[in-house]
Amino acid sequence: MLTDIQTTQNVSSLLAPFVPVEPDMPAPEKQDPFVTQQTLLQKTVKAAPYSESDYRWLSSVLELLIDIGNREETLSFNIISRSDYRHLSPLLEELVDTVGENAHHPATSLMMLVGFLVERYEKENVPKLSDLPTESPEETEGTEEALVEWNDEWEILEIRDLNPEEMKELEKKHPPAAILEWTETEVTIHAFFSIGNILSEGGWIREAISAYDMVLRLKPDFAEAYYNRGTAKTFVAEYQLAITDFDEAIHLKPEFVEAYYNRGLTKFTLNQSEAAEHDLRTALKLAKQQEHNNIKVNIKQRLQELNNIE
Repeated sequence: MLTDIQTTQNVSSLLAPFVPVEPDMPAPEKQDPFVTQQTLLQKTVKAAPYSESDYRWLSSVLELLIDIGNREETLSFNIISRSDYRHLSPLLEELVDTVGENAHHPATSLMMLVGFLVERYEKENVPKLSDLPTESPEETEGTEEALVEWNDEWEILEIRDLNPEEMKELEKKHPPAAILEWTETEVTIHAFFSIGNILSEGGWIREAISAYDMVLRLKPDFAEAYYNRGTAKTFVAEYQLAITDFDEAIHLKPEFVEAYYNRGLTKFTLNQSEAAEHDLRTALKLAKQQEHNNIKVNIKQRLQELNNIE
C-alpha cells in the first residue's frame, strides 16, 4: 500500500528536468499531478520511493479498474459486478486509512474513483430499509442493524448544492472536499494519470503506459499525458512511438519545452542529428522565454555534446 510519499523523479535515461505541470481540470484547489519529468541521459539510477509490493499492489488495482472500464466503449464504469465489489470495498477502506484527509496524497483521486464505484454498486444492489417488505419481528430481528451498518459504512459528501460559506466550512473538516468538485470523469482521468506516474517512477513501465492509455481515451487533448506516455516509451526503447507522442503533446501545447527537449534527444538516439539539434534549439529558445533556468543548462550541455560528436 502506498505511503504518504510525494512522487517527484523517475529513473529514465530519457526524461526532461522535473517541472510540475498542472492537468487542465477546473477545480479551485488542484491535486498535485506528479508529472514525471527529470534530467535526460541520467547516468545513475535512484531508488524508487515505494516498495516492490506497493507497485505490485498498484498494478493489480490498475488491472481491476481497466477491466471495469473496458466493459463499455464509453468508459463510463457503470458495469460493476459483485466480484468487483468484493475487491473494491476493502480497497476503499485501505485507501481511506492511508490517504486520510491529505488532499495532496498521490492516491487521493484513486480513493475518490474507488469510492464512486463502491457507491454506484451499493445504490444499485443494496436495498434501503424503506424498500424492504414488512415482516414479522422474528424475521427482521438483527436485519435493520446489519443494513444500517452496511449502508452507512462510507459517508458520501453531497456538496453540489452548498453555498460558498457552507463549502468553506466543509473544507475545514474535510480538506479533500475542494477536489470533490471535479466530475467523476475528471477524477477518473486524474486517478489513472497519477497511477501512471507512480508506476513509471517505480520502473513498471508497461503498466504505466497502460494507465496513460486510459487517460488519453478519456481525455484525448491532454498534452501532459502524451508527454508522459512518450517519456515512458523511451524506457522500453520504443523511440519512434515516443516521438509520435511528443509530436501530439507539442501539437496540443506548442510551447511545451520539455516535449521539444525529449523529442530532440529521442531523435538523437535514432541518429537523426539535424532534427535533434532543431528541437533542442527550439527548446532552448522557449526555455529562455519562459525563464526555465534549470532546463536551459541541460539543453546547452546536450547541444554541446551534439556538436562535439559532429
